[in-house]
Amino acid sequence: MSGWWFAAGCVGLFLLLWALMERRWRSEAAKLAASRPNLSEDEFLTAVADVSDPDIAQYLWEEIADHWSPATPHPNDDFLNRLSIDPDEPQDWLERFCQQRGYDWRAWPMWDEGRPTTVRSFAGWLAEGRRRAEASA
Repeated sequence: MSGWWFAAGCVGLFLLLWALMERRWRSEAAKLAASRPNLSEDEFLTAVADVSDPDIAQYLWEEIADHWSPATPHPNDDFLNRLSIDPDEPQDWLERFCQQRGYDWRAWPMWDEGRPTTVRSFAGWLAEGRRRAEASA
């Protein structure tokens, strides 16, 4: 019977930690939403048009919008330093982007250490990588 109590305790602890992290995340997103303009989808797509292609901007909107609610994506958001996202999440964005479009993410240019970790910079990096991939094909 003690094994069942241990398992129940582990599940309970996991659920408690998950709820606390979700609450923290929602609090951070609400603070972000209150600290700057929350763009509509069309405003966001226009705001990153100078550094990326429309399909890249649309991809990022779809990847980010649901996760950052109540905030909406903004080109100047520093996704690694402003919100507590998994540091591997941008890699996941890249891999999904490449998989959907038939590119090899391993051939993508490295992210420069000094490059800002903003949504705008990430959109530009995706566009640069795609141009290189298409030029070498």
